[in-house]
Amino acid sequence: MEQSKLVALFRVLTKAQLQRFSERLPGMLVNKNTKILALFLYLKPFAPRFKGDQLKKETVAKSLKISVKNLAYRSSDLLRELEQCIVIDQIVNDAPRRELLLLEYYQQEKLDKHYQATARRLKKILEDSPYQDADYWQYLSQLRESEFRSITNYERNHHPELQAAADALDHAYLIRKLPYLLEMTSAGLVLDIPYELRLAEDVKAWSEKLPYRQVVIIKLYSAVLKMVEQPAEETCFRQASELLKAYEAVTPPALLKNFYTYLLNHCTQQIRTQNDPSYYEFYLDLNTHLIEKGMLLENGFLPPWRYSNLVTVGLRTGRIKWTSDFLEKYRDYLPTAAQENIYHYNLAHTKYYEGDYETAQRLLNQLDLSDLLLAIAAKNLLVKIYWENEEIEQLLHFLEAYRIYIYRQPLAKPGLKAQVKAFITVVRQMAKLPDFEIKKRKHLAQALPPITDILERDWLEKQLLK
Repeated sequence: MEQSKLVALFRVLTKAQLQRFSERLPGMLVNKNTKILALFLYLKPFAPRFKGDQLKKETVAKSLKISVKNLAYRSSDLLRELEQCIVIDQIVNDAPRRELLLLEYYQQEKLDKHYQATARRLKKILEDSPYQDADYWQYLSQLRESEFRSITNYERNHHPELQAAADALDHAYLIRKLPYLLEMTSAGLVLDIPYELRLAEDVKAWSEKLPYRQVVIIKLYSAVLKMVEQPAEETCFRQASELLKAYEAVTPPALLKNFYTYLLNHCTQQIRTQNDPSYYEFYLDLNTHLIEKGMLLENGFLPPWRYSNLVTVGLRTGRIKWTSDFLEKYRDYLPTAAQENIYHYNLAHTKYYEGDYETAQRLLNQLDLSDLLLAIAAKNLLVKIYWENEEIEQLLHFLEAYRIYIYRQPLAKPGLKAQVKAFITVVRQMAKLPDFEIKKRKHLAQALPPITDILERDWLEKQLLK
């Protein structure tokens, strides 16, 4: 049963959910097959991993004194009941949605006192809400519409509830539409995906008008969208960054991390395409802020690419002590499978910056280079070490091996292969130029491809112009 949908669901249930469902299921299963509850009670003790020989179909069926065929039926039935429990949990834990359902019921049954009491509770819940997100405005719109519909006198009078319902729905629409515009615009620019941005200009203009631009989340989406649309305008990046920090307390945590991801991706893009050194500082400052706020980790782990990026940027900005401290402090937050490999590569990178080439080379030669991008990064670093140690003969042999390696990589994208080949070609030319050929070295530096077409361009230029 380990691969069944039922057990897969069990694995994601929290301890609290399992306990609640234990209490709720008996009442839900009255007059139903008792083997359904028995199956639940059999599986529950295997939390949280739900693995082992005792979960084999034959073993479970034998324990419950049913056939394997009947076990399949009971598993399907239990899955349906657990889904009902999850739905109940979702409604119970979403107070505004719960109260709106009650409002609808009491209005339908014409229980006015019950309706008014529920409406008051819902208003208080919305007033106390820390975030005015799309759900908030959607719930407010539904509340105002319900209040309007509950009026028994339908004479042609002015009903402020109707206006309030329409206004709240406008806010909800903007907050739901802007994320689509942001994601589609970003994907279109980075991946050249031809999304059709219907009503985009109208929505952007609309979000800039009062009272919508006063809503924090609309303001943040508008600022981040401008940054994505105008990547060359540093003022757009600065404005988005400043607004995000100013409104952290009133932005839902998941949305806050998403906004910061857009800012970090923007920095990475500017570094990669424009080679703008100021964005190294921006990138590191943003991440330092996320560290201080406890927002750097994702589900308790630090993605390897972010760990490596932070080490690289820390070294590039000359913050060697900060980088060494970060390297050690966050080592244990890397995913277990990649931890040692990623840590040792970045330790080698740090040792290279410190001038300890011997330690760096020893660490690099011990790495498992089954990951293509890590292999390329490690090989590039070895090239730099050979060059800076003036081991030219060994460097030339290594470059040939590197050329064959990248040629034989079927999963490497053509653009990446071209960047690696360009790097190898320039290093080989550089290695064959005598030190006294200053003009030729300068000419080679001037002829370097743009940063998007070659790896390690800054390092190459620096070596050629020494």
